Amino acid sequence: MKSIEISARTVAEAIRLALAQLGKDRDEVAIEVLEPGTNGDEALVRVTVVDDEADEIPAPRAAATGPVEQIARQILEDILERMDIHAYVTAVISSVPDQRGEPEETITLHIEGADEEAMSLLIGRRGETLRSLQFMVNLLVSRRVQKWPQIVVDVGNYRQRRQESLEGLARRMAERVRQSGRPLMLEPMGAYERRIVHLALRSDPTVYTESSGEGENRKVVIYPAKRS
Repeated sequence: MKSIEISARTVAEAIRLALAQLGKDRDEVAIEVLEPGTNGDEALVRVTVVDDEADEIPAPRAAATGPVEQIARQILEDILERMDIHAYVTAVISSVPDQRGEPEETITLHIEGADEEAMSLLIGRRGETLRSLQFMVNLLVSRRVQKWPQIVVDVGNYRQRRQESLEGLARRMAERVRQSGRPLMLEPMGAYERRIVHLALRSDPTVYTESSGEGENRKVVIYPAKRS
């Protein structure tokens, strides 16, 4: 099987370059994210052409996750078509540590090719529309596969920019907590964004984080570490 590694500003851009170089469509390759391209670093992906023999004897991971990836992509493309938004969807599978540090497989659906007005519409105010779209995709996929998947929907690299912004916010607020010695409560966030904050400060021994509140008002609280 032919395989190449490509780096670019974003994962989606690296995939596009790799597909162009290989002369293949996204359904003809396996994509592995080696570096997600956060914190100003370039993304790095490995794209492997899947031949007929490989299709006959799929790797365990591909057999388990592939159908979910395909179902999720098709559902999202159908939703975009019903919204009269002309775009295509690239699915990328990656392993991200959860709040406990355990690896968790995530399928990220990158919406590409939409015009600026459509991208703004899909993102919505502070990402509210994008979160609703993501919830809808997870819900529809879960009905097909009989389990709740871990699917992230991104458009115009909004998620990555938002992640970097939240990580920076978390570090700044942690510094305030260290200086004041008092807990600090952040703005209400969805589960995905709260998880980013928790992970950003997980390895900081001077503070710890907890979620507080219910529903849409659930927030992350940063506490100074308890002294022994």
